Amino acid sequence: MSLKILEVKELTLPEVRKLLEERGKTGELNRMQRITLDYLSKFSKLDADHAVKLKEELIEKHGISMFAAVQIVNILPKTVEELRTILAKEGKVFTEEDLKAILDTISKYASSSAKEEEQQ
Repeated sequence: MSLKILEVKELTLPEVRKLLEERGKTGELNRMQRITLDYLSKFSKLDADHAVKLKEELIEKHGISMFAAVQIVNILPKTVEELRTILAKEGKVFTEEDLKAILDTISKYASSSAKEEEQQ
């Protein structure tokens, strides 16, 4: 029996973590899934809802590709230099103003996610 790929979708680390957590509630995770979930629990910096919203805003408001938006959500760069490195392959020139606006957007989601975690 061969498996057929039905869809390819770029997901952020928090989105994958949420999928694995949900799958773990309905059934047992295999060894690789448990290892992946453990990794994601340690390194995901946002919850899945904030990750999706940030990804969408980066794409719609700032004109960033899906691939770069996913990388930004996974890394949450804090400086213009870090952000510039991620956006280097975009094929689009971002001004210093653009980069600062993107960092402001990132900061908005990172800080609101951190506040929600503190309240829990």
